Amino acid sequence: MSGNIHSRLEKLRADYNQLRGNPFTYFYCPILFKDEDVPLCKGHVINLAFPNSAHNWVVQRRDIDNFYGSIFESDFATIRYRDNRILDDVIADKVLSKKFDPKILLDDKPVGFFVARGNIPKHFTRLEFDNDRKVIQLAIKMHPDDFLEALGRKWEIAIEKDIRISAIVSLIKSAHLTLFNLLGYSYALSTAGYFVGRQILGEFFQRNYDKAKPEVLDNAYSFFCEFAPMVRPIQSSGINLRGTITDNLMLICKENNGYPWAFIVFIKISQSLHSVMIPIFERPDTVAKFIQFLKDENDTIEVNLARFEQDHWNINKESTTLHWPKTGILYP
Repeated sequence: MSGNIHSRLEKLRADYNQLRGNPFTYFYCPILFKDEDVPLCKGHVINLAFPNSAHNWVVQRRDIDNFYGSIFESDFATIRYRDNRILDDVIADKVLSKKFDPKILLDDKPVGFFVARGNIPKHFTRLEFDNDRKVIQLAIKMHPDDFLEALGRKWEIAIEKDIRISAIVSLIKSAHLTLFNLLGYSYALSTAGYFVGRQILGEFFQRNYDKAKPEVLDNAYSFFCEFAPMVRPIQSSGINLRGTITDNLMLICKENNGYPWAFIVFIKISQSLHSVMIPIFERPDTVAKFIQFLKDENDTIEVNLARFEQDHWNINKESTTLHWPKTGILYP
């Protein structure tokens, strides 16, 4: 165990002791809610694969960090290519090609191809692909005569990857760890912390940690479907938000009676900003409000901007009406 992890672990032990009256023995995991002698690591709140993102980390079980990192965050990290010109890289690079599975389509139907690094069979067609930055030699699995006849038809190169479920899972985990980093066990051991940590992230891990990635992803669609409304991208904001992990800013959702029922945590991923709604389960009516909000068609909420500073909250007295869509594609 590194010195940094040991130092952070001792602070967490003192925090846990203050709340529970006795310290944990090894590490009380805010996801599994277990104190076990297992390898620990620096669990980065935002995956380091994202450039220019916050490098804050929390103590975390290595098995959980590896599971969510390899299954979901590795796929979500491909969002960083969304606005880049990566066509030639995706085709020629073996790693990116495996991630994106690029296709050449003729009249919307895939045509086999591979990067031609040498001689190709005579019944295939060599095609020189020039994408400004580099020239790539491709072998199209069509006879040259058939290829010439098809030149006037519809040809396309398709590069697409559905990362919606990976985004939902990764962002819920990031929001949970953001609040654990900010508030410690006062959040993690709360009813809301148990709901997000143990009942969502921990439960899914327990059911799937020993399964292959394709099966885990299939299981994730049905498991996380009801929690998808917790996550939304932010297209624009009138405030310079750098992500809650960096500036401690978030929104507090309040009922008409003034009681808070959810946090909205901001996650900055490279140049994009995302938001995650985390419940505040301090009263039975706020529990009901959050659960109902996930299920009904209401998409309007009243929020107040808040900042957590040292050991107290500064909450703006002026509330704002916020539109929180629950339908449509989360990450178009």
